[in-house]
Amino acid sequence: MIEEKELVEIGKVGKPHGIHGEINVYIDEDVIIDRLEKLIVNIDGIYVPFFIESIRPKRIDSVIMSLEGIENEQQAAELTNHEAFALITDDVKEQPDDDGMYASDLIGYTIVHTNGQPIGVITGVEDSTENALFIVELPGGVTTYIPIADDLIDEIDQDRKFIIMTIPEGLLDL
Repeated sequence: MIEEKELVEIGKVGKPHGIHGEINVYIDEDVIIDRLEKLIVNIDGIYVPFFIESIRPKRIDSVIMSLEGIENEQQAAELTNHEAFALITDDVKEQPDDDGMYASDLIGYTIVHTNGQPIGVITGVEDSTENALFIVELPGGVTTYIPIADDLIDEIDQDRKFIIMTIPEGLLDL
């Protein structure tokens, strides 16, 4: 039997998606979706594991899942509004870097080039690719992407909410 101390909360089950038993699941931003093999839900005080048959992104904060044993809309509806869990041992949560920060903690920070020139404000993080990227709004409303790499980050000032980075020549022209 699965006990609460073995679990980590990863989100919340939303409404059914269609009539074939798929469900919307709102996933916390620090969950590594590719590592999810089962979704655990508390049903009447018992933590019940459901093996994930398929998972696909819906929006930035949600996915559509097909679970083993959930075959229709009525079965899927019974899971609506339940908290979603994974086993701690499945290691599905992103670990903070050495400073105890996630890349998403830097949203709203201003990126400043080592020469002192402001580059833009981080508006999001794109982590669906192998290399995570800051989504940066440049002056004039133009959006660009800058790799999140320790080699490029020189300093993070949490008090003043800026990051000093060494931006390779031509990177902002892409």
